[in-house]
Amino acid sequence: MDSKEVIASVKNIKGSAGKTRRVARLLKGLSPDVAVSTLSFLNYRNADVLKKVIKTAINNADKKNLEKPYTIKEIRIDEGQTLKRYRYLSKGSVAMIHKRTCNILVKLGSS
Repeated sequence: MDSKEVIASVKNIKGSAGKTRRVARLLKGLSPDVAVSTLSFLNYRNADVLKKVIKTAINNADKKNLEKPYTIKEIRIDEGQTLKRYRYLSKGSVAMIHKRTCNILVKLGSS
């Protein structure tokens, strides 16, 4: 990690990684303030979580006295733990239900 970068992350957020990546692709390369205002108007489940993580990264950058024009260098959405549940069907059979989670990492850097 470069000294001009800060990281904020959160783990095991409810929702699949693929659906969260769809939101994160819109934000790469934007300034964090524009990204937060963009996420306010998106109607996706994990948009609020991404907004909180970006705000945390902004606060981390302020505490580390990073130079002011920030940009989002990296947003990484990885798969988290998968909770396995059963749904019972007829004739004694069972179907697996996979409740997926994701890990979010946001890296801010100064221009």
